[in-house]
Amino acid sequence: MALFDTLKKYIRTNKGVAAVWFGLTIPVVVSSVGLSVDVGQTYLMRERLSQALDAAALAAATMSLDDADAIEDKVNDFITANYPEDKVGFYTRVEVESVGDTLQLQAWAELNPAFMGIMGVDKIDVSVTSEVTRVAGANIELALVLDISNSMNNLEKIVDLKDAAKDLIDIVVYDNQEDYYSKVAIVPYSMAVNVGSYAAQVRGTVPDAKTITGATRANPVVVTSAAHGYNNGDRVYITGIRGMTQINNRTFTVANRTTNTFQLSGVDGRNYNAYTNTGSLWCTTAGCQYYYFINANNNAVTFPNSTCVSERVGANQYTDAAPSTTLVGRNYAGTSNPCTTSQIVPLSSDKEGLKAQIDALVASGSTGGQVGVGWGMYMLSPTWGYLWPEASRPAAYKSEELHKIMVLMTDGEYNSPYCNGVIARNATTGSGSAADHSNCDASNGNSYAQARLMCDAMKADDKKIEIYAIGFRVAEYPDGESLMEYCASDEEHFFTADDGDELREAFQSIAKNVSALFLSR
Repeated sequence: MALFDTLKKYIRTNKGVAAVWFGLTIPVVVSSVGLSVDVGQTYLMRERLSQALDAAALAAATMSLDDADAIEDKVNDFITANYPEDKVGFYTRVEVESVGDTLQLQAWAELNPAFMGIMGVDKIDVSVTSEVTRVAGANIELALVLDISNSMNNLEKIVDLKDAAKDLIDIVVYDNQEDYYSKVAIVPYSMAVNVGSYAAQVRGTVPDAKTITGATRANPVVVTSAAHGYNNGDRVYITGIRGMTQINNRTFTVANRTTNTFQLSGVDGRNYNAYTNTGSLWCTTAGCQYYYFINANNNAVTFPNSTCVSERVGANQYTDAAPSTTLVGRNYAGTSNPCTTSQIVPLSSDKEGLKAQIDALVASGSTGGQVGVGWGMYMLSPTWGYLWPEASRPAAYKSEELHKIMVLMTDGEYNSPYCNGVIARNATTGSGSAADHSNCDASNGNSYAQARLMCDAMKADDKKIEIYAIGFRVAEYPDGESLMEYCASDEEHFFTADDGDELREAFQSIAKNVSALFLSR
């Protein structure tokens, strides 16, 4: 207690002196803190400008080094895109010089300091340099396999992905394709993969519709269709009727069939509109344009065939055997989880065309990632080459001076395996409504197991496809992160990114690694 009383007495006696010292130290402390903030912002500006310049250098080095004006325009565009106005400070200018196969660059940026202005410092100039050298080249065939499921709409992730993927294309695809070529294919995947005009060749054609020439307002309705070929008990789907529109877009059971007519079992048409003309009659078994099945809620539903495709089943489920040998799976999708509108792009060296396809990506649907991984292999497989235009056909595996590469990216769970072309009933959380699922289990097992086996097939000695894998904001999805790490060729091929900046850095690092370029400083 005596010590405590003495301390209180000292403070009371010297409180005036303490106040003076406190007043004198405040400006010093505030200035020190302010200076630290400005210095920290300067270092951050330098680091980010340096990253942007390195990426610009790599992109510019794919061009003809004789065209100085075009190179400077490319560098300015690339730095501006990678160093937008919301970054610390602002980019001002760049100087570019080419010496032989080496491109030398220096860029400047300015910072308006928050605190140093009090001391008369209005701006801080920062400059960084980069040098990129072309080294012994190689041909590149790269499949860009991108997750565009609905979760990619959150936090503007799809925007970040587009920016990062376009960076990669800018760096990997050479402007000059004379000595060596570099081509990129795009495989967007969500609940499945949309193969567009290639659908009939890879998953098979569908039987043509039969033409309806009459339908009676009777109980039951009698349909006329010459040589329709259906039997009693078959189920048919009707579209395109004029007049008696009440029977459009519905599934019916065939009864009392004759060669050219049959009844719609249990359908009383006496109060329907009168049939006027036309109409189409479709089969509804697996492989038809429409598929009638029992869903996971034990209800009968009919889904249309789409230009999306699902997994291949059978002996070639994890091989790259041509679809002429074994077709891939069809896709029958419900309205709440439809086929993605974003389609595959075969190997191409059209840089602007590829970037336009990236810009057009739309995020939607669940995640059938195993289908995406499979199509990464198919786009690089010489056995699939006959499908594509001649310039898009992959070379033979392990050709001299050729690198075959898949860049695989996801933001979470693989949750949508299939049974008979419909998402299976044992699909996991995030795969959509049970009303859109089949009442059978997945033919090939869960999505993760399938994807792993596909990655194994690509890395096998007969193919030696190099795989880079990126987990984007996957911290809360350990299975997704684990899959990316498994599929990557090694730990140096595995990346995680927690925001858009890190995703761009990952794609740029991959692009640098696969290109015939070397950042020397």
